[in-house]
Amino acid sequence: MKTVDVDPGNTAYSILIDADSLSGFGEFVKERFGKIDGAVITDETVDRLYGGELADSLEAAGHDCGKLVVEPGEESKSPEAAKNLYRDLVHMELHRDSFILAFGGGVVGDLAGFVGSTFLRGIPVIQIPTTLLAQVDSSVGGKTAVDLPEGKNLVGTFYQPEAVFIDPVVLETLDPADVRSGLGEVLKYGLIWDEELFQKVNGNGDLFEDFNDQAELEGIISRCCEIKAEIVTEDERDRGIRQILNFGHTIGHGIEAGAGYGEMKHGEAVLWGMIGESWISARRGYLSQESLEEIVSALRGFALPPLPADLSEERLLKYVKLDKKVRRERINSVLLERIGGEAIVKEISESEVTAAWDYLTELGEG
Repeated sequence: MKTVDVDPGNTAYSILIDADSLSGFGEFVKERFGKIDGAVITDETVDRLYGGELADSLEAAGHDCGKLVVEPGEESKSPEAAKNLYRDLVHMELHRDSFILAFGGGVVGDLAGFVGSTFLRGIPVIQIPTTLLAQVDSSVGGKTAVDLPEGKNLVGTFYQPEAVFIDPVVLETLDPADVRSGLGEVLKYGLIWDEELFQKVNGNGDLFEDFNDQAELEGIISRCCEIKAEIVTEDERDRGIRQILNFGHTIGHGIEAGAGYGEMKHGEAVLWGMIGESWISARRGYLSQESLEEIVSALRGFALPPLPADLSEERLLKYVKLDKKVRRERINSVLLERIGGEAIVKEISESEVTAAWDYLTELGEG
């Protein structure tokens, strides 16, 4: 088992990473928190694949946890879904000491975390992420959110979990799009922080197809968690260095929203966004042309999905300007000076966004 500690002030917690350990989750909880009552919030796909194993583990350890199941997909990350869950939790008679167990990918983690942070003004949440993206990124750091039609993650809270429990074995059932989505976030950490990680993943993509080296998977996941823990510990509220975690997200969120939520995976849109923001970095002279070509080659090597054919420059800009990273009508983006470090937050112009979009569409057609 690998353990990564996160300590952003008064809310220290641990990330536990251990292959083939889901059946022991109930005992893990009992050792740390005693016997609990609460609710597992999951989606239909995860419940079908792993819901029985989790329920058996909780029951065997003496916990009393009901289950609430939402539909899979970004559409469930909405204020309406949160409202329905609030009502269910009232009917289940949960109280301030009850736990919410967020059992799923990024959508479930964000939604359940948001509900936990606001129900009864906050009840404990444990994250049990089941996708690569959630395991390396969204389950760690305490960001919770729901979407609005106008944009992604526009309503949310900062609310740290009590613990994060990661079993890499559950990744074996991911479809290629979900694997690719997670790889977008893994490569992001390499590009902004750790060149060795970038090179390891760039040359080892089949690891995420066969899942036959659990020790290596645990190592990559734990390294991503270590990087995020270090950044979040320094800047919990996204006012300083934590902003570099948004690399690829300014343009990526615009592509994701412009395509229509659910049409493209979040991490896939971020992969395209990282290419676009790397291109802007090189255009400004921050990043060498050689590094740009290396980044483009690496990211395109993961079989990127096609860009939305009907997404115009005007619509892309509309969604980019609605993103929560825009401040005082200024578009902020993370740009690179080199692979593995020197990520900087800079204001970019609308013309740079549209020029990057032209570059991306040319790549997509090539």
